[in-house]
Amino acid sequence: MPATLSQIDPWTKCSAALVLAFAAFVCYDQYYYWSTQAEYSFGYIVPLFVGFVLNERWPQIKAYLLGTAENTTKAPRDGITILLEALFAVGLAASLGVFLLGGAIRISQGPGNLASLLVAAGFAGIFLGMAFFSGGEDAEKQSYSLWSRLGFTFLFLFPALVWLISAPMVMYLDSDVKLILMQWVSIIVFHVFDFLGMSIQREGNTLILPQGVVGVADACSGVRSLTGCIFAGSFLAAVFLNKFWKKVLLLTAAIVLAFVMNIFRSLFLTGWAYAYGSQAIDEKVLTFIAGGITLHDLTGYAVLGLTCVFLVMLLPIFNFTIAPPDEDDDDDHFPTAPAEQPS
Repeated sequence: MPATLSQIDPWTKCSAALVLAFAAFVCYDQYYYWSTQAEYSFGYIVPLFVGFVLNERWPQIKAYLLGTAENTTKAPRDGITILLEALFAVGLAASLGVFLLGGAIRISQGPGNLASLLVAAGFAGIFLGMAFFSGGEDAEKQSYSLWSRLGFTFLFLFPALVWLISAPMVMYLDSDVKLILMQWVSIIVFHVFDFLGMSIQREGNTLILPQGVVGVADACSGVRSLTGCIFAGSFLAAVFLNKFWKKVLLLTAAIVLAFVMNIFRSLFLTGWAYAYGSQAIDEKVLTFIAGGITLHDLTGYAVLGLTCVFLVMLLPIFNFTIAPPDEDDDDDHFPTAPAEQPS
């Protein structure tokens, strides 16, 4: 008789309910950043994308829990498995403590970088730990091998870790990241214009032009596009790539593209200010939208959009495979000698 969802272990069902409750608190905590920080406004769609990924992987998750999944092996628990279970148990307990500590700080002191970082990091550990223990046996109580359990746990990497991107991790390092990016942007733009023989001076992160001054401020640092592109790259990698090294490579490409595209944006804005005055980059160009959008903000959205397009264009390259030659093709290249005709 085939296994059904009703046969799934109660621990797995309780784990799913607890993870959902913890996720609701993470959303409650991070909503403050999504609604007040422009560079984290993409956080509103994070829960939707997490749900999409889980729904996309649900057939794999269901088949694994019921014991009908392919490419899995069953094996009795050995010493290495027991040791790893102990490490995961310690990590799960530590993650729960970190989450509760962050939650206590959040409730008592209000929104804060440290509290949000602890909540998100603790949730990631809880999610992955519960996934590991939920994947120990199938519905028939047969033990999975260690590699099968780890493969099942890796299915939840994106849903567990993406919350570190949607506010706390980058926010916690926000000032340092912005300072480094602003310095690099101002240096590169200055040297490009100087190489072209255009009159320009640099004082810190301020560029002095013939028709005004352009400051490389926080909004020009590229943090907004960086965080958005990291999220876009991690989502595309989770959905469309099946190898871990490919996921890491695409995420790296997202970071590099975000930085390079922001350099082009800064060069364009500085050139615009050079030609029309520094005030021109803050003039509203899309006045038909409520409140209008300035050229400065429009180019920022363009950078994020183009970077996402480039990442999508990279996907076929990452998924490209060379098919092995067919045996029939080999026979065509090496024909057999014709049979002798009878005399």
